[in-house]
Amino acid sequence: MYIMCLSKGLGAVQQSIDEGVLPYKRLGFIPTAGEPYPNAYFIEESRARLRKLGIELVELDVSNESQEELQQKLDTVDGVYIAGGNTFFLSQQLRRKKLNEYMAHKVKAGLPYFGESAGAVYLSTSIEPAKPFDNPQNAPDLDSYEGLGLIDFFVLPHVDREKYRDVFQKFLAENEKILKIVKIRDDQALLTRDGSNYEILPSSISEIR
Repeated sequence: MYIMCLSKGLGAVQQSIDEGVLPYKRLGFIPTAGEPYPNAYFIEESRARLRKLGIELVELDVSNESQEELQQKLDTVDGVYIAGGNTFFLSQQLRRKKLNEYMAHKVKAGLPYFGESAGAVYLSTSIEPAKPFDNPQNAPDLDSYEGLGLIDFFVLPHVDREKYRDVFQKFLAENEKILKIVKIRDDQALLTRDGSNYEILPSSISEIR
């Protein structure tokens, strides 16, 4: 497997390009987690940062495209990129199209996975721990908190953001003894090739203007 977890800075994706992980620089881009937000500016910022790296984005509109269309697109790309937003809504929409199962199979078979924020949280066995800082009410039809189960730890992004300080402190106090939590700052990324061992990489936040 090749799994990269990102927070905001996408600079570490360049390492993947340099290593030949993305030979055609063609990523399936899933912006679905941003749909509950009236102004999901961060989705367009991610698109812009990836395009600055010379990556071609193949949009996967999970909410509106058919299961067959989505699977066909995943079969034509070098990797999949799941942008940030609401983890619970993301899971609801992917499960509706059974894309969670198909994607997990593809990643285990070698498709590189890049998960930003919610896309990183979704890799865990369960997304239930995200309740304190994500809103499960945005996914009223979600019937399971099961994540992709591709990693044996829980990624906590944005740990250096002041606005999350209090909620993260409470979250860590309640969960650090029962969960294997790996924290990443906005200018860091996490890379794992087996879902258990990992390395923390610098991941610069590029200007997009």
